[in-house]
Amino acid sequence: MIKACLGLLAGAYALHFSSFAVSSDLVLPVLLGFVLLLRVAGRHAAVLFALGVTIFAWHTTAVIQSRVQPRFEGDSIVAVVRIIDFPQSRGDAVRFIAEPVDDIRVPPRIRLSWYQPWQLPEIGDVWQFELRLRRPRGTSNPGVFDYETWLFRERIGATGYVVSGKRNERLQTDAGGELNHLRQAFIKRLSSVIDDRKAAAVIAAISVGARHLITPEQWLRYAQSGTSHLMAISGLHVGLVATLTYLVALVLCALARVGGNYQRVALLISVVAAAAYSSLSGFAVPAQRATLMLCLLVLVLARFRQASPVTILSAACFLVVIHDPLSTLAPGFKLSFVAVLLLLWFARRGRAGPAGSWPMRATAAARQLATMQIFLLFGLAPLTVAIFQRIAFVAPIVNFMAVPVFSFVTVPFALAGFILDGPFAFLGDAALRVSATSIQLLEWLIDRSLSIPYSGVRTAVIDGTGWFYVILVLPWILLPPGWPGRQVAWLAVLAVVTCRIDGPPDACVDVRMLDVGQGLAVVVRTRQHTMLYDTGPAFRGGASMIDRVVLPYLSGQGVDRIDRLVVSHSDLDHAGGVDDLLAGISVGDVIAGEPIGNADMPVARCHRGTSWVWNGIGFRVLHPAAGQGHKGNNASCVIVIEAGAMRLWLTGDIETEVERALLRAGLVEGADVVIVPHHGSETSSSRAFVNALAPAIALVSAGHGNRWGLPRPGVVGRWQEMGSQLHLTATDGAVGVRLCADAGIVDVTRHRQRSRRVWHESDDR
Repeated sequence: MIKACLGLLAGAYALHFSSFAVSSDLVLPVLLGFVLLLRVAGRHAAVLFALGVTIFAWHTTAVIQSRVQPRFEGDSIVAVVRIIDFPQSRGDAVRFIAEPVDDIRVPPRIRLSWYQPWQLPEIGDVWQFELRLRRPRGTSNPGVFDYETWLFRERIGATGYVVSGKRNERLQTDAGGELNHLRQAFIKRLSSVIDDRKAAAVIAAISVGARHLITPEQWLRYAQSGTSHLMAISGLHVGLVATLTYLVALVLCALARVGGNYQRVALLISVVAAAAYSSLSGFAVPAQRATLMLCLLVLVLARFRQASPVTILSAACFLVVIHDPLSTLAPGFKLSFVAVLLLLWFARRGRAGPAGSWPMRATAAARQLATMQIFLLFGLAPLTVAIFQRIAFVAPIVNFMAVPVFSFVTVPFALAGFILDGPFAFLGDAALRVSATSIQLLEWLIDRSLSIPYSGVRTAVIDGTGWFYVILVLPWILLPPGWPGRQVAWLAVLAVVTCRIDGPPDACVDVRMLDVGQGLAVVVRTRQHTMLYDTGPAFRGGASMIDRVVLPYLSGQGVDRIDRLVVSHSDLDHAGGVDDLLAGISVGDVIAGEPIGNADMPVARCHRGTSWVWNGIGFRVLHPAAGQGHKGNNASCVIVIEAGAMRLWLTGDIETEVERALLRAGLVEGADVVIVPHHGSETSSSRAFVNALAPAIALVSAGHGNRWGLPRPGVVGRWQEMGSQLHLTATDGAVGVRLCADAGIVDVTRHRQRSRRVWHESDDR
């Protein structure tokens, strides 16, 4: 079974790193034929590999073909949908996942946003909505969360929003089945019993799998302290339920003098309880894994057979992949199975506790638990670095205290509170309060732990030879204590933590126009300095592209300080994230084309004549001139970056009026790379301005399918007529250019093309 599992996984993961389209009608028949051919030839490993490829391709094709058809994109669709998950409220927006009720125009699963709703929808509701849908697509940036992959993994066929109006009405409530009714009723009861919103959110997550109440700030703190696994129904929770149920059932069977084998009856009841709990939680991958392992274990014991724990784990993995191969994309899949594998390896290496008094045994158990937490920190480090670019050094300390509390207090009392309802509600409410108190203790512990210096460290995106150091972390796990070279793991961790992506050489500059949708954010790096030109947009729900894209990108590059922030002007799509940026990273100084409101530090006005040099790279401000009264787009700070004779223009949203003024002043001396003004609007890029610049490369930052149709075809044509190579964030994702004084344009990178996978939307398909 171990070899079978590895073969199947290898096949599924083979397509993870492929960029060819699997929607062709020939792909699946060819793969199935290959499987049959290999089966006849008797090569089982190859058969399983091909099976993994086939089932992943099959499900990928099904998801891609279920996406909203292009002819319905952007049009208003009045449709009846059922809400199938708990809606999330953030700011003045609510987001939820829904399914259509007998409407072939709407994909089987859609993710919707509703701004300023007049009534909050609930899970199980049936609504008539006026919708505007689009095919699943996200921004594409190095080292940043891939939203498009998440949508694919969740089998979302369209995203969109609810159009405000009289057509929206609720048609039915509690139409989601008895299970969802129970979950919704418990959350309402929970909110009336527990005043602490944070504690109530965690109880909802660990009891009925409803994580919509946990705020982004909470998730960040749990990630930084290495306790995220406690906040969702995981294998730990399922195992606790099964164990408690088994013990209670064993006692009740003995008291009732049930005939037959008490243990078999208790085991069967524990399996049913674990399956019910997992079903209540929505059957996330960790819960699936734990339930399947428990079922397989009971089956083995019932038949008086023997099977190694690794074999049972492999069988559970095999079944999960067969059932849903797309789950292999989820971080929870990798972390769950690897964590159990590490625990089994740890148990195999563990030593029997010393005999003697209970204090000696308790001390030995505590030592084992502490060692196990360090073991998991090192063992999971390659995954946490690869997936989250993070190592939570404080995790062993926090989990050493949190896991026992969660195991023996938080989860049991939360479940008791769920079960004890009706005439026993007063007991259930008391149990919920005990659970909430334990969570408050955990929150206090997390606060204290995160105040420790270097409690959690963000790492740079690992690439190339950096993976050598990540793998070197594992000898501490794999080698027995005392083996030579085992301690190299500590040096490897230090190397991973201190790893940084070097800036360009002297007299070279790296310019990365990030994909921030309909907005602008450009990161400029010399060897020792970093400048950010504009911050991208903020959104009505309260989020901004600073938190979603810019800060994660900078963290992945190992940049922890911005020497200069330049805000071209105050429009929301350029300055929307200023406050979030200043709160999230150290900033040297800020200059802006016009006042930007609530910045928490002094802001100097951008004006012509300002210049500076960083590592052989010159920066000159060309507009606005001092004393000019421009407002809005025409107040944009225009900067020319010079690497020897090479020039790159940052133009903000200047319009034709400013372009003519720059031409009259004799400041337009040609360029090699230009950020096209105003996202390619017809109000800019006049023919005289384009002809005077005549760049080799023109870059346009614009959202895919934006409602203004930017960049406009006429503008694109003018730049292309001058021989400019056009790159758009809408189609290319983040675009990077390196300019050097002696070598000119050294490199141009397009992240969407470089990182494309089979499920990513493509404009050439």
